Amino acid sequence: MEKQDRNYARYTTASFFEDDEFTRHVLKWDENAKAWWKELSAQYPDKRASMEEARAWILLLNNQQAYAPATGQSRLWSNISGEIAVYEQRRQHYYRPLKLIFRWTAAAAAVVMSMLFIRELSSHGEKSYRTVFGNHQQVLLPDESIVTLNGNSSIHYARSWKTDKPREIWLNGEAYFEVRHVAIKNRLQQSDSFHVHVSDLSLTVLGTKFNVRNRRGHTEISLLEGSLRIEKAGVFIKVLRPGEAFAYDSSKQQLTAMDRKPQANKAWTVNELDLDGYSLREIIDLLEDNYGYEIILEGPPELAQKRLSGTVPANSAEDVLFVVRKIFNLKIRREANHLIISQN
Repeated sequence: MEKQDRNYARYTTASFFEDDEFTRHVLKWDENAKAWWKELSAQYPDKRASMEEARAWILLLNNQQAYAPATGQSRLWSNISGEIAVYEQRRQHYYRPLKLIFRWTAAAAAVVMSMLFIRELSSHGEKSYRTVFGNHQQVLLPDESIVTLNGNSSIHYARSWKTDKPREIWLNGEAYFEVRHVAIKNRLQQSDSFHVHVSDLSLTVLGTKFNVRNRRGHTEISLLEGSLRIEKAGVFIKVLRPGEAFAYDSSKQQLTAMDRKPQANKAWTVNELDLDGYSLREIIDLLEDNYGYEIILEGPPELAQKRLSGTVPANSAEDVLFVVRKIFNLKIRREANHLIISQN
């Protein structure tokens, strides 16, 4: 289709992102193309933000090394072979005395392989993971992106991702994402993106590293690498750059910049907590959310606002409680998972 025939008044960021002419202009522009798109930008000033956002996505994707997944069929047969080996091992262990009666034939093995193959192909539906208090879990997604779940957190997604649709995942709690991009250079489509649904927000990425924490009606998004788009339908769209962190209040539907560095917000993935700027009240919330404690803080209101600086070990809640007790000179009484914190 010629450029002149396109209804640019209806174009969105995704439309520019999927437009072959616009992609070629961004990646291999010449003076004529530059003049043409500049004129279009002047003709549709309300589309400038969408054009710039699409340009950023295209350049980001073009600069990354595309992920080349292993062939699905090879992996499938590898999984099947592994299951057959486990089955055979169990059969030999439990049924060795009867092996002369129940000897497997080549035909029977073929039937088993066929059944396993059919089961693998038909394994649709939803896949979910959930962590208990105080535990981390690393999850390998179908595209070999990696999600690390903090304690008391969960994700779910479609077991089989379609190649013509964006990859989608739903999060409750806190997780660190390392997303692989799957697009081919010069074939940039919206379906190559990766969507994280958290609270009432939609986060869109291609290939990037970021941390998301969703607790108590607040969502914190910290971007370490790549580019990330935050969208609240009908309210706002915000594109983050590496090194930026934002907090979203779902009750007020407001997005505000955070002073904390994204690297600090992912310290938990290596069993550390960077508590620079955290108040005692926020540390207590963290202990309740991640480790399952029920905590009562006794003392004057100003006690809850005392702040801590530095990075502390967090292999367990005991590490954090030890630091809190020593730094703030507090007394901690414990009954099972109920804690009462007060001044000495």
